[in-house]
Amino acid sequence: MNYYIGIDLGGSNVRVAKMDAEGRIVQDVIAPSHGKEGPEKIEANILGLLEQFDLSDVRSIGLAIPGPVDAEKNVITMATNIPGCEGYPFAANMEKITSIPVFLDNDANAAGLAEALLGSGKGYNIVYFITHSTGIGGGLIINGKIISGHKGYAGEIANVIVDPEAKQYPIYKHLNRGGVETIASGTAIGLIGNDLIGPEANSARKVFILATEGNEKAKAILDKMSKDLATCMAQISAIVAPDCFVIGGGCAKSSMLYFDQLKEYFKSMAHEGMREVPILKAALQEPGVLGAAMIGKSRLD
Repeated sequence: MNYYIGIDLGGSNVRVAKMDAEGRIVQDVIAPSHGKEGPEKIEANILGLLEQFDLSDVRSIGLAIPGPVDAEKNVITMATNIPGCEGYPFAANMEKITSIPVFLDNDANAAGLAEALLGSGKGYNIVYFITHSTGIGGGLIINGKIISGHKGYAGEIANVIVDPEAKQYPIYKHLNRGGVETIASGTAIGLIGNDLIGPEANSARKVFILATEGNEKAKAILDKMSKDLATCMAQISAIVAPDCFVIGGGCAKSSMLYFDQLKEYFKSMAHEGMREVPILKAALQEPGVLGAAMIGKSRLD
């Protein structure tokens, strides 16, 4: 039987899992990633974790990265959360040591691939995955394959302008004014909550809690967030025409507080032929590491 290794690398933690072709995890480990300590430290840490696994029956290793990846060159092109890793030859170095093909891709792409193959998007040909969490990212999966685009930027929707008149909150300097991440991400919700309500609403979690308690300002923040995210999705639908949207990430755990508004706003803005496209909540508990393992499988199949 063939097995696949998935590595979900974050700024704080890294998870490594061995799984079969059906997505069943047979062994996994989680540890600090040393994400702020440079690529050599990150790489040595991952290789040390891999020593805990039997690699003799492993067909490929997939590494999910928090940032854009040039899939053709197999290198990171931007690494905000793991500084200094741009262009570092993780894949080439790990292949030399393990003698196993190693493939890199963006973590949102990996999560989207997992949802398309194993989760809510299973059975749909074109799946557009959106991670709605601290930031906002996306991944386009067509017929079980990640579409990476030029230098890995396909699906990187954070900078899509949805409200050019919106107040600019200091999230990342490279983002456009009114970009969807600056006004609809979990980080933005906390900044807006602090601005409009006060310290008791200085995180997305606190805003969601206040909304459940009936706080009208918190509910208004979530309504505006829903409209902004739907605006982005309507633009995506006009270009990509996906068979479904799948939304995951930390904010989506509170989907009951905003998915109804999100769907209504989307229907009001999308082209007539796209208004009934399903907007689904992600189903998988660990899409990052599952998708990481699937990166190699999808490239080799």
